Parts: sequence; C-alpha cells; structure tokens
Amino acid sequence: MKQLLIATLLLVTFVCSSWQETPKAKTIKIAVISDLNSGYGSTVYHPDVAATLKALDSIKPDLILCGGDMVAGQKASLSKTQLQAMWSSFDSNVLKPIQQLKVPFGFTVGNHDAAPNYLQDRQTAQEFWNAKRKHLGLKYVDDSNFPFYFSYQQNGIFFISWDAAGAKVNQEVFDWMEKQLQSKVAKKAKLRVLLGHLPLYAIVASKNKTGEVLADNQNTSSFLKKNGIDLYISGHQHAYYPASQQQLRLLNAGCIGEGPRPLLGHDSPATRAYTIIEVPTNDPKMFNYKTFIPNTGKQIELSVLPDSVIGFNGISKKDMKAGQ
Repeated sequence: MKQLLIATLLLVTFVCSSWQETPKAKTIKIAVISDLNSGYGSTVYHPDVAATLKALDSIKPDLILCGGDMVAGQKASLSKTQLQAMWSSFDSNVLKPIQQLKVPFGFTVGNHDAAPNYLQDRQTAQEFWNAKRKHLGLKYVDDSNFPFYFSYQQNGIFFISWDAAGAKVNQEVFDWMEKQLQSKVAKKAKLRVLLGHLPLYAIVASKNKTGEVLADNQNTSSFLKKNGIDLYISGHQHAYYPASQQQLRLLNAGCIGEGPRPLLGHDSPATRAYTIIEVPTNDPKMFNYKTFIPNTGKQIELSVLPDSVIGFNGISKKDMKAGQ
C-alpha cells in the first residue's frame, strides 16, 4: 500500500511538471533616455524627466543609457560658475536618482554638454565626469579618453560611447573605434552597440540641415557596418524613430526634456519618449523596443510611425523588427 501511494505521488508530480509552461528565456533590458535639458543655462528639468526616472524604478532595467544633452550649455555668455551649477543640478536631479536604483549608467556627451568649439563647456563636463567615472557601475574596456569616447561591456554586450557632440567625428576616434571593435572582447560579445549624440540622418524639420547630423554619413555608415556595429543609438533630433539600414539598426531616441519635435512629413503631435530595448539572450540580434510617453504609461506602437522619413541627407526606413 505504501509503495502504491509513493508511485501515485511520483506520477502526479511528473504530470503536473509536464503541464508547466517552459520558462521564458532571460531578456536584457536597456533603458534609453536622451535630451534632458531645458533652455540655455537652465538648472531646472521638465517634470517628465523625474516621471521617467520613477517609471524606470518600476521597470528595473539592467542598464540605463543617455544619448546626450544632459545640461543646457553651448552658449558663450555662460560662465564657469553657471556651467558648474548646471552639472550640479544634473547630479541632484538625474544622476543620484539613477544611482539609487543601483543600475549602471552609460552616456554620451551632446552639443549642449560639450560642443567641440566650446572649450569651457568641454572642460567643465570632463571635470564633472572624471569625478563620477568610478561610480557609474560600468565595466570599462578602455576609458583612457573618458568622458568623450570610451568602451565598456555589460551583460555580454559591447558598448562604445563616442564623441559625436558635433557633426564631424575626429579621425583619431574612428581609428580608436576600429581597434576596439576588432578586439577579442568585442568580437565575442552578443551585440555591439554605439552611443552618440548626432544621428546619421535628419528626421525632424528644425534639424534637417548640415551641421545637425553626422557629416559624411555614407562613409560613416559603411564604417559602422564594416566593423560590426549592430545598433547606433543617437539623440539630438528630439523624436523617436527606429530605422534600419541592412544589418545596421538605428535608434533615434526621443527627448524627455524640453522641445519634442514631430517627424518630417508626419502629422502626429510631438511627444516626449523613452525607450526600453529588450535583448533576448537566446537570440540577441532580434532585440526590439518598447517606447513610452512619460507620465502616461502609453506605449508608442510601431504601426503609428511612418514607413520612412525623408531628410535632406537620406531616407530613414522604419525598422520592422522593432515591434516583434
């Protein structure tokens, strides 16, 4: 009788376990925020910045990335004291709340942070970030040129932040990048992601001109493809649009600060937005996006975006993988 009872229990256990759903593969979540700043010299952030950080506390991403324009510089009349005050405000309103989430934070400098011809801006940004470098939770591969360009690896993904605060990226940066991307650690990575402020293509009216996108974008695009970049994340345009160009995927991040802009030729009103990139560990190149409007929880569906956006320097075609 006892043996029969044991056998019955074993059978029930086996049947119940066979009914259970197969556990879902782990997904790496990367939060992307960008263009946080308000008007020139401002130390105040739009309420949607705080709302986004609160939402990220609930989402609990594995990494947070910022596409630049964290402060409101790039004005010659701003004093060193004013620049330091802006970075102090960023520290209090953005960086410390992120650090309280205990999530690693990567970034790239924007034109309002460290424009190429604004030497005082660049010096102040460098001083600020050098003091924070060891406290960002990043596993650096090469930080010898931090904070302007550097590489790091998180969750098996290889990241590069490059100095695209202006339209022209210096040749020394390309040379450094090529060495980084040809390294063993980059080649073994699940994905290779580049983070920079200016995009390859214009997607909004006010930035649809020379100087607001990367110069020589065709050769730059070829360089990125040749060296195995899977995704280029950029800001500056203040509009969310996922695009693709063969194997290279382009994420134009929306802003969460002042000045959201509508897409060229698109009737929908401009909205602030932040994106969660979901990377399946069992098939990392099939990553997709969930993009939300701060303070509403509303998701921006891929279907509401135009199939393409035509700018002065090329066409951005919608990334149809983004919604899978």
